[in-house]
Amino acid sequence: MSQDHSLRPVMRGILLDVAPPLIAYYGLRAAGVSEYAALLTGTVVAGIKVSYDAIKARRLDPFAGYLMLSFGLSLAVGLATSDARMLMAGNTLVGGIGALAFLGSCFIGKPLTQIVAERVRPAPDEAPDPGEAAFRHRVHVSLSAMWGIGLLIGMLISLAIIFSLAIDVANGVNTVVSLAFTALLMAATVVVAKRARAKGELLREQMGAHQG
Repeated sequence: MSQDHSLRPVMRGILLDVAPPLIAYYGLRAAGVSEYAALLTGTVVAGIKVSYDAIKARRLDPFAGYLMLSFGLSLAVGLATSDARMLMAGNTLVGGIGALAFLGSCFIGKPLTQIVAERVRPAPDEAPDPGEAAFRHRVHVSLSAMWGIGLLIGMLISLAIIFSLAIDVANGVNTVVSLAFTALLMAATVVVAKRARAKGELLREQMGAHQG
């Protein structure tokens, strides 16, 4: 299976996460609804997708738990302020929790990228070799650190956009920038994964030679 084909479900998932809130926001704004009400509605629409995914999986793993926490905090921010700009800033800061979650997972428990990978890939029939498992863990620590740092940088850029532009413009520009950062991080993930896969195959060949 090609790398592009394997990324299609991920890209489809991102589209399903991003498109409904944007359609809700700009649709309501076109209908004359206030910026605050449109943003709050977009936040609720985004949370519906998160809740559906968690219910469909019938379990709340750490990654799904983080998504639910992020939506809950975003909704709390929406109910705590009636200022549209502060609502956008609050949601951006809530998104920064994701960066801390990625970074924290490098030191506590299992890296978040490894959790995500295990959600979309079937578990192998046999337990991996300890050396291979340790190598995979190191790769995911690097990937989680990369995502954490990237999301922190993205959060700072988003805050600058929010407080520099008009609300409607800031919402659209912020979404484009967020998607660009996500695409960049995904591309970097693909590069790292390809290199790790090549090193992993070399490691298995060396282990097979020693055992032979």
